[in-house]
Parts: sequence; C-alpha cells; structure tokens
Amino acid sequence: MKNNLFKIYDKMTKNTIKWSKYLNNYEYSNNEMLDTLQLIKLVRVCKTFGIDINSFDDFKKLPLTTKKQLRKFNPNLKGDETTHFSSGSTGEPLKTYGPKELQYIKSAVFERAWKSVGWNGKDWILRLTAGEPQWKFFDLLRNVKPMNYRIIGNEHYNWIIKNKPFLIHGGSGAIREITTGLIKLGKEDIMKNITLYLMSEDTRKHTNYLKQYYKAVYSGYGLAELCTVASQCKYGNYHVNMETCIVEIINGEIIVTDLFNTITPILRYKTKDYGKLRKSDCQCGRKHDIMYDIVGRGIDYYDGPLTKKPLGWWILSPISNKYGDSIKKWKVIVDLKNNKFKLYIVWNSISYKFLWYEEWIKQESGLDLEIITLKKMTNKGRMKLLEIIE
Repeated sequence: MKNNLFKIYDKMTKNTIKWSKYLNNYEYSNNEMLDTLQLIKLVRVCKTFGIDINSFDDFKKLPLTTKKQLRKFNPNLKGDETTHFSSGSTGEPLKTYGPKELQYIKSAVFERAWKSVGWNGKDWILRLTAGEPQWKFFDLLRNVKPMNYRIIGNEHYNWIIKNKPFLIHGGSGAIREITTGLIKLGKEDIMKNITLYLMSEDTRKHTNYLKQYYKAVYSGYGLAELCTVASQCKYGNYHVNMETCIVEIINGEIIVTDLFNTITPILRYKTKDYGKLRKSDCQCGRKHDIMYDIVGRGIDYYDGPLTKKPLGWWILSPISNKYGDSIKKWKVIVDLKNNKFKLYIVWNSISYKFLWYEEWIKQESGLDLEIITLKKMTNKGRMKLLEIIE
C-alpha cells in the first residue's frame, strides 16, 4: 500500500522514479555509451546558451567559468525555476537558478548512492537537511526521515534509538555531533549497525574519526550548484555521475559541467577543489570515471567544553543561505580563549547588521559575534572557512 501510494504521489509531483530509471539504464554502460550520452546532453545544454558545439574537442575550447562570471549572468527566468544557494564553503557564496527537474534528479542520484552501499529501499534512512525539511510526506513514503541538522537534540537521538536506521546521510560535522550525543546516552552499540554517507565539506578527517564507531563510512563529492558530482560505491571508489555532469581536471583543479541546467551556464566551472581522475577499474562493475585524492574545502571542527555544543558547518550555513547573493567573500575565526566568533566579510553589495545571527550564535554556542568588514580578503594557501583557535 505504502509503495503504491509513493508511486502515485511521485508521478504527480517529484518524478524521482523516472530519473532513477534513467540512471539505472546507464549504471553499467561502457565508456563509449557514456561518452555518447554526455555529448548528446552537452550539445543540448550548450545550445540553450547560444553555444554551438559538435564534439568534445569543441567543448574543450570553451573558456572556464568562474563564480564572478556567474554572478554577472542574467538568466531568463519564467517563474518556475529552483533557486540554489551554494554552501559558501569556498568563502565565496553564490546564488544560481535551475529547472525544477534538477531537484528530482538530485534525489534520484542520492538514492542510487544509498543503494550502491547496501540500502534495500525498505530500511530507514535518516537524512540531515539544512533547515526544516521541504518534502516530509514524500520522504516518509520512501522510508527516508528528513531532520534539520541546525538544531540537533533529543528528537534526533530518540528517533535513531527507536528506528535504528540503515544509513545516516548528511554533513560530517552534523553527524559527529549526533555521534557525540549517542555516546553520551550510552548508545554506542546502535552505531555499529549504521552506515554513514557523508556530504559537503572535506570528509577525510571526519571519516577517520567516525569509522571507529560505525559499520561503514562513505561519502560523496558535490556542490550545491548541481547534482552530486561523484558518489562512493561499496568498494570506496568515487564514481563520477556521468549521466548528469562532466568532470575535468585542469592544473589539478576539479572543473565541472552540469548537463541539465539550461538556465545557469555551469559549463567548465572552476570549483576551487583539487583532485585526480582515472578510468574505472572498480570491482563494482561501473565504467564511470573515478575521482581520487580529492582535496575539498576546509572547515575546522570543535567538540569540547569551551562552547555549549560542537562547532562545525551548521553554525555557518545560515550566512550563505540568507545572504549569499550580498557577500563577495567571507570567513570565520573562532577564538575560544576570548569567547569570540569573528565573522570577516567582503560585501558584494549592501551590508547587514546580523542582529538575528548575533542572538542565535550566542544562544546556540555561547560565543560573542564580532563582524569585521574588509575591502579585500587575503589568504595564504587554501582558505579555511571556519578556523578554530583553542
């Protein structure tokens, strides 16, 4: 009954099943078929922006795209688009637009990733969301429980203890906070049967910490501007989702192209992340290219007695989500010894007083907010968006 209701509701609204079938059709395709699919999609998406290409050689002659260029781009909006705020974890938040189908494709990409690490489609999945969930009823029908990671508390712990989910999907910092809470409640045994799927910030350090408690720890590499770029399979390889995007490595930097966004030209887009790419030799049987040695955006994590609760991405996400189109660059330095949360900002347009954020920071962490406006952000090497000084 529940499965039939999901199919009806999905067909009327999200079309996730349609996009899951699309992904399944190419999941074990050979390199030639994947290349052909990519070129067909690429020609189509370029044409919407007045760009004529006929081959990958033509494509590779296109200039690289930066966030600065996308900010200046004036899309032709019709009123039914989705708005995407980048996480801001590079220190340069960005607002982009895309067709509605991008949200549903993203949902299908997540489902494929979960199944590739053992989800049977019936066991529960806890999905941590930035803010209050938008698709509660839809998720309930597919055995996914969405919960806000900005206000982790007893509701989260009690649900996990009661339902014992197969998998928890979300940002690394949020999952570490949940882990700390479960340990304090003496529920470490529950974690031994749970698989993790980490998203967002650089996951390497978090993975090393979390794998001592959980059955398995996997992760995906992606950007808020488009669907997940690469997803780990059960053998730990990051397979590029070649049905939805193209990945290039240029001078060590990850360059991505969205094959479905016909509103914002995310074509040969510079991510400011670094990595390597190779043809697949994976035991899982997929021929999708494999990304490796990924170095993503840096965010410190703190879990100690100097704040009310652990510090991680959750404390930063409201900035990019609410004011991403007004901030050119930003970063945060938390000085725990002096109880200071220092927010450095280079404004793109107008500045705000952040009264709501000051009160929220104080309430949630016990820290005093200090806003420092700069004309230019200078950094040596790769910037840490959140730097914590103990």
